[in-house]
Amino acid sequence: MKNEKHPLETINDWLDERGLAVLDNVTGTPVYDEPYVSQNLIIALSHRGWLKADYDMHPITFQEHDHAAIYPGHILTAHEASKDYLCSLLVISPKFLKILSQLHPKHYLFEYHYNTSFQLTDSQFEVMLTCFKMLKNISLLDIPERDEMLTIQMDITARIVRTYLRANGKEIIHNDTAVQQLLTQFHEAITLHYRENREVNFYAGLLNLTPKYFGTVIRKATGIGVGEWIAKYVIIQAKTMLRRHPELTIQQISNQLGFSEQTSFSRYFKAHAGMSPKQYREE
Repeated sequence: MKNEKHPLETINDWLDERGLAVLDNVTGTPVYDEPYVSQNLIIALSHRGWLKADYDMHPITFQEHDHAAIYPGHILTAHEASKDYLCSLLVISPKFLKILSQLHPKHYLFEYHYNTSFQLTDSQFEVMLTCFKMLKNISLLDIPERDEMLTIQMDITARIVRTYLRANGKEIIHNDTAVQQLLTQFHEAITLHYRENREVNFYAGLLNLTPKYFGTVIRKATGIGVGEWIAKYVIIQAKTMLRRHPELTIQQISNQLGFSEQTSFSRYFKAHAGMSPKQYREE
């Protein structure tokens, strides 16, 4: 599975041009037992079977007729899928997502949540599948009105999802508590600054908190320490570059990740991944 090119890894040029892609008949994920971070918004619609994974290091199971959102910058680690697993994916580029967020801000609030999936009834699943097909057909058009039509259909799709969330008693309540805001801000800070700093004190300072209080709140809310969150994110980015860019030397990857020396990067990688970058690449 790891040696095969997953559809998600082949559509970047299409997304740059069209802003949105719908992938049908998807049977797996880009990698198994390796963390995956997408800069795109991914909406998954499960046809059949199941997929077991960790989302931001918390276990989830994606089952038949589930609707799930994988937010940009969050961590998905797929472990196992049933032989009959099949899903459709709606993938939205950061540029197009920004347009959608400006036009319909209440539909694209990405606060921090561990579980962004819910199960559809049979009839709801068919409606969502129709929405996916409509979006795909519009995205294939070569007319000046395509982007406007896509934004309208995306708004319709988002409204339907919110209706189904309420109908199924699963609506995500946007929490304005200080802890919720802190989790959202911390995750955003990691995605922006992981190349320049990997120290707990740095992130505590960004959020105007003492390191002790910051660490206590994050661990209590998520069960995971701040240092582990930061290291996990850095290692995911390092593994992705080692895996996807064989043309880059380890020194070049080290530079891009903000390490002062290759030896520092190698020590950090081995401490958190259990092997050297060279060993990981060879395996």
